[in-house]
Amino acid sequence: MKQFAGLAGHEDIIRSLRRAVTDGRVAHAYLFAGPAGTGKTTAARALAAALLCRQPRDGEACGACRDCRQMAAGSHPDLHLIVPEGASIKIGQVREMQRAATLYPVQGRRQVYLIRDADLMTAGAANALLKTLEEPPAGVVFILTSVRPYALLPTVVSRCQDYFFRVLPLPLVMAVVQRETGLDPEAAALVAALSGGSPGRALELAAGGEPLEQRARALALAAALPGAGAAVACRQAAALAAEKGTAAAFLEILLVWYRDLLLWLETSSGELLVNRDCQAQVRREAARFTSGRLIQMLGQIERTRRLLTAGVNTRLALEVLFLQLAETA
Repeated sequence: MKQFAGLAGHEDIIRSLRRAVTDGRVAHAYLFAGPAGTGKTTAARALAAALLCRQPRDGEACGACRDCRQMAAGSHPDLHLIVPEGASIKIGQVREMQRAATLYPVQGRRQVYLIRDADLMTAGAANALLKTLEEPPAGVVFILTSVRPYALLPTVVSRCQDYFFRVLPLPLVMAVVQRETGLDPEAAALVAALSGGSPGRALELAAGGEPLEQRARALALAAALPGAGAAVACRQAAALAAEKGTAAAFLEILLVWYRDLLLWLETSSGELLVNRDCQAQVRREAARFTSGRLIQMLGQIERTRRLLTAGVNTRLALEVLFLQLAETA
């Protein structure tokens, strides 16, 4: 079960949330915003656990009561998860949530609705949610998470108590990786650097296999794809999709790599590079692109990463991406 104690690097947010639970001053809606992998969902689940716990201690779920056991098992009847269906959260999902929110909790005093990637709501869904936030049902708490809070309706944001989850210092990310995975210091330092300060991304990278080998594979693909034919792109996509659990880490490495190429084009300096040990390769590969093309490629990779998170077919998503990356203009 997720608890605040497991959330590294956001002590000010943790103190505020625990105080709200302890003092009984819980807002009817929260917005947890910030880059991917910085702890938003972990914090949301920890807050939900504390709100649904029968005997919270110092604003933290006790971890032992029936509610906490159900939270740990992912089966609490009063915690409701709303996630994108495909590429968006539909108005039908929000309307079903509105209907359910008018009912009494199944076994406690509250219902909690966790809306992940809230910025992916359609216009109709966002407007429907706004009506609920304007007149929130008693005993219901909404927790929204978003990597793009600027894409939310300002009126939705204004009705939430918002917290921003920043990226963390690399030594702290490295410590989280070593604690959670047992990686040696060199490998942990690499995934921390590749994560850009995101513990969640670092753990995804660590789960994708031996980090140095993963990076070598990703960079070899990045070098081979531009100008490659459709058959090569689709074959590479199929091979990666067949390796369960590795696609997310692979895309994170590509994101950081193309970012480094863009930085080199714009600054001709290695000071800001993540892949500093590959500076000669960065310089060589960057010469193949324009800044505009690299920005386009970064957007294509990020969109694919979000689609995979939403549960689309991995092979098809990777095929589309690799065909896009194979284009030379």
